[in-house]
Amino acid sequence: MKTQYQTDRLELRVLGRDSARTVLDFYSKNAEEFARYEPLSIREAKSLNYHASMLDYETQYFNSESLLRLYLFRTEDPFTIIGTVSFRNIMQSCYKCATLGYKMDRDFRNMGYMQEAITKGMEIMDEELHLHRIEATVMPDNEASMHLLENLDFQREGLVRDKVFFDGAWQDHYIYSHIFEQNR
Repeated sequence: MKTQYQTDRLELRVLGRDSARTVLDFYSKNAEEFARYEPLSIREAKSLNYHASMLDYETQYFNSESLLRLYLFRTEDPFTIIGTVSFRNIMQSCYKCATLGYKMDRDFRNMGYMQEAITKGMEIMDEELHLHRIEATVMPDNEASMHLLENLDFQREGLVRDKVFFDGAWQDHYIYSHIFEQNR
């Protein structure tokens, strides 16, 4: 895997510890919104040390090809993160699968950027890592995310009860999957 990719309107980059301030700015701006759908506390979202540590973690797992997190930048503003797409738990051998995650800056939603970025990420998972299956989980009240996945040819497989504990309770999630056409 490479550390930088391009689409028509985006630069997608793997970032290291030296970008912790830029990542902090992205999370700080969107902390309350992100807290609705993931177990990241607002305190963590606004901590430079937390993001530096996470970037170290991401680098370690990127190097072992078990995680790819791409930070999204518009080509006309290559210094401001507008979103992130991640493929984690990348497994080879008989599994050939990964789990998709994503988040978008509130000011850049509904502009097609995330669909463009995920499409590129899926291409990487297919053509470079030769995966067979990508999974994504979505909270049942996140209609925008479900719509995005369905537009990307993900199929809803069912409801996973009590999937993640955050916001003081166990949260159900729908599980979606995309199967690449080639039988590997």
